[in-house]
Amino acid sequence: MELLAVVFPHLAAVRVERVYRVGATVRVKASTTAPKSACPACECASVRVHSRYERCLADLPVAGQEVLLQVRVRRFFCDNTACAKKTFAEQVPGLTSRHGRRSAGLLPMLRTVALALGGRPGARHTARLACAVGRSTLLRLLRSLPDPQLATPQVLGVDEFAWRKGHTYGTVLVDVEGGHVVEVLPDRSADSFAAWLKAHPGVEVICRDRAGCYAEGAQRGAPLAVQVADRWHLLHNLSGVVQRVVSRHRAHLREPATPEVTEAPAAALEPVREEGASAARTRSRHAEIHQGRAQGMTITQISRELRLSRKTVRRYATAASAEELISDERAPRRTLLDAYLPYLHQRWEQGSRSTDQLLAELRERGYLGSARTLRRLTATLRTATVKPATSPAPKVREVTGWIVQSPSKVTAEDLATLERITARCPELASVTELTRQFAEMLVHRRGDQDLEGWATRAEASPARELRDFVTGLRRDWAAVKAGLTLPYSSGTVEGNVNRIKMIKRIMYGRANADLLRIRVLHGY
Repeated sequence: MELLAVVFPHLAAVRVERVYRVGATVRVKASTTAPKSACPACECASVRVHSRYERCLADLPVAGQEVLLQVRVRRFFCDNTACAKKTFAEQVPGLTSRHGRRSAGLLPMLRTVALALGGRPGARHTARLACAVGRSTLLRLLRSLPDPQLATPQVLGVDEFAWRKGHTYGTVLVDVEGGHVVEVLPDRSADSFAAWLKAHPGVEVICRDRAGCYAEGAQRGAPLAVQVADRWHLLHNLSGVVQRVVSRHRAHLREPATPEVTEAPAAALEPVREEGASAARTRSRHAEIHQGRAQGMTITQISRELRLSRKTVRRYATAASAEELISDERAPRRTLLDAYLPYLHQRWEQGSRSTDQLLAELRERGYLGSARTLRRLTATLRTATVKPATSPAPKVREVTGWIVQSPSKVTAEDLATLERITARCPELASVTELTRQFAEMLVHRRGDQDLEGWATRAEASPARELRDFVTGLRRDWAAVKAGLTLPYSSGTVEGNVNRIKMIKRIMYGRANADLLRIRVLHGY
């Protein structure tokens, strides 16, 4: 009996009469022993027994075996004449529940499995735990869970997440100090966010990104709260500005050519990469749109004339040159000859100039390309007697990284390359200096001291992209200043957004929004 009291404390209120096995199931026959029971409606105790019947309850597994409780319980008469119930069934505290088919100890475990794994994966897991239930049962247990009672946070983080990426979005609200989700809203509108803030007064600080709907909702729902723009988003936006400036000045990224008379430069071995049809189409479209603007046509008129979207026409119209719209990040088209270029370089330096001889040697080494491709390359090598000795230009993203990152995290060689680039382009030099000043202000959170001065200097910058960036900061000035001054950020919010993505992948996108909300709120 001591073992029974320690290992099976939930059976202490019943008398175990028999334990036996049926197949893979352990069955426990028991009966109640309490002399009386309380009516669930009026809570009056009764000792008059109406009848007896047997309840079958699934219980926690023991030693990897399924357990089934067969409990003989009683129905009592309710002696309270004012009560609507005439009879009622007794309940065993800690063991049974009204209409329940599982013990009070098994239900929490099944809810935990459902929260962690969901429907079908959870059902497969319970089968291995010797307490098998169906997926519908697990989902029903999830939906029966009440919302956790959470206090209104003083520091609230807000961000969007995708119900269906590119189509519908929701809003997640996070306690920044506690790190847990307090609510999941079905949309990302200012109205729903403002309504939640009005229903939960007490929020003092709101951490958000640069989304306008959350700024408006925070202003309407909690006008006295301090809005804090996230520092990562500020630096990310500035990084995009720097990349556009560098892309516009990509001609300055290459080192000036130094003419050298060479018989066969190694650089000529690279296949000639011609500008593709996409770049030519971009230049033609840019010229047509700017010509239409010069003639006084509106964006809508041009979009109808060229059969383009207004968004595309506006992007072309705001670009000063077609170079801003042409990306140089695409990898060049590879050919079958690329793998043999080192060998060709070696043979060319040894004096082999015959295309037929080189083709025969390449065939022996497994070259399957055409002779025309090789002939095109050797013709280029023969005519390139005077070739400027140049090093490959760094990519736009590389230069952007050198500018945005801290100089301590950039190699000395890359810093030297960046210094030569900025020496050739005063505009890039100005952008580099202002970007590093902003990053230092962001890291040390000196927004209340340095932001106004930095914005004034940036507004005088020759880079129009940087001036537009400051214009955007001015529209959200108070939140930006608070983000560069206060210690709060949206890092905890972004972590919970990633957790929501993980839960969505586990649920394979087939579960309803209410199940996702329950799993997020309960911390799974």
